[in-house]
Formats: sequence, C-alpha cells, structure tokens
Amino acid sequence: MICGIIGKGSIGIRHSIILKNLNIKFYFLRRKVNNKVKNEITFKNQLINKIDFFIISNPSSLHLKTIKKVIIYDKPILVEKPFVTQKKIPKFIKNYKKIFVLYQMRFDPRINFIKKNLDNKNLIKANFIWKTFLPSWHKYEDYRKSYAARKKLGGGAIFTMSHEIDIATYILGGIKEVFVKKYKNKLKTDVEENVRIFFKHVSGHNSTIILDFASKKKIRKFDFKIKNKIYFKWNFFEKKIKFKNKTKTFNFNNDDIYKKQLKNVILHIKQKKYKNSRIHLSKILHTQKILNSCAASMKKRKIIKII
Repeated sequence: MICGIIGKGSIGIRHSIILKNLNIKFYFLRRKVNNKVKNEITFKNQLINKIDFFIISNPSSLHLKTIKKVIIYDKPILVEKPFVTQKKIPKFIKNYKKIFVLYQMRFDPRINFIKKNLDNKNLIKANFIWKTFLPSWHKYEDYRKSYAARKKLGGGAIFTMSHEIDIATYILGGIKEVFVKKYKNKLKTDVEENVRIFFKHVSGHNSTIILDFASKKKIRKFDFKIKNKIYFKWNFFEKKIKFKNKTKTFNFNNDDIYKKQLKNVILHIKQKKYKNSRIHLSKILHTQKILNSCAASMKKRKIIKII
C-alpha cells in the first residue's frame, strides 16, 4: 500500500514513522517540494494515482478544503482530529463511506477497559481535566503562531483538545445538552484558552470537562464516581488505572496507540468494511456536533440542546 500525507508537521511526521514501521510506503504531498527529499511530491505528480489512502494532518481550518481536494480520487481518507472546524459539512462528505477521523484515544487499552466494565446504572458523575501549557508544546516555534493559538487556523481549547470530549461520548454515550464557561486568557491569544464544559448525556448522566492550555500545571486525568466513591481513575501519564480498590496495569506506550489506530483503519480498508472501525466518520459525527455546540454555547453564554 501507498499513503499520501498532507501536512508535514509533528503529527504528520509521527504518522510517517509508524507507516514506515508497518512497511507502508508514503509520500508527503506538498505545494512546493524539496528536490533533495525523495518522498515529497506535488498533486501534479503522476505518482498521486498510485496512492491507496490519504492522511490529512494539516491545520484544522484547512481540513474541509483538503478533503474536497482529495475526495475526487475515490480513496480512503484519514483526517486528524478535529474533523473540521466549520459548522456545515457538505452532504457528499458526510455520505462518503471511506472517511476516518483519527481520535486515537479510542484505542487506549485503559479507556476500553473502563468502557467495557463501567456500571452505568450506579454512575453519578464523570470528571475530566486536561491542563497543559501551550508554550511548551513545540519549543522550537513561537506558540502565538501555532495553529492552536490562532482562531483562523481552527485553534482554541475546545477543538485543539477535543480528545476529552470524544472520550466522554465514547464511554458515556450521546449528549443532549451542553454549557460552556470561558475563563480569562493568560497567553494573550485570540482563542479560548481555558474552559469548563458541562454535559448532560442521553443516558441521564452528567459529566464535566476542564480544558486549559494556559496552565503551568501538567494534568490529564478523569474519574467516574459511583455513590460518592471513585470507581475508576485514569491518568494519561500512568500505565495503570485504579479500579474499585484495585490497580490494573497495562503494557503499552503512546506510540502503540497510534500504531494500533492505523493498523485498525488499514485492516478495514483492506476488508472494505469501513463502517466497522470505531473511528469511522459515522461514529464521529456526534462528537463533531458537540464541538460546534460547545463553541456556540461559549459564544452565546447559554445552554445548547443537541438531541
């Protein structure tokens, strides 16, 4: 198989390394190529017709435009999260059967263990928190010029840190109401840096998510409370979860999750059973709707009903 990667930032490079480990050939598709780099081509190169699937990993605001550009080749398309930052998605894209959205946390073995073993009947509340410091993400660049810090590139905490929103829907199911409270910016960007999100799920459960990329505290964790007791504790930085009064350890690393994700998609591409993948677009559209609703709630300062 041959993959065409659009976007040669850190995530595009990560995908290329995994593809290489899977013995899959790849090209970076660029407007202008470096002739000294063998695996860079333009869309005018005839090699484009030999590509079996595309990975879109450029800035979020460009995803929709890029999808429209590559969909004409009638090949599977893997799009980095968030899927798009625009409110309206054309029907021909929604109905295209070969699109996947790369929410790799759905392949975290700890999260899937929780999803399988969670006692929904006795669940009281779920709390998610992700605090990080944007200037330390890529120390080689000015954070104010990064996509995460710029509204026109699709940045902001809600879209940039949308994994936690997707995890909440993946484990607890659909959401019917959302309210977002925005806090004062500290990094002087033109996007939301710190928000608290309140969800009401279709199941009747409530969850709260804190997303903050202006914090010097490094926290990424969530817990599920059942009858005033912590039933599950997940911490991104630990290879274990606390389950009831026990601790369960998992043998994996973050690269394994990315690799498992790509292997899953490639398998479903080969089998032509696209919708069977847990990250097929049809399974992510609700997350996309929630992201747009979060943005609307933050702007209008009111509860938004989804379902």
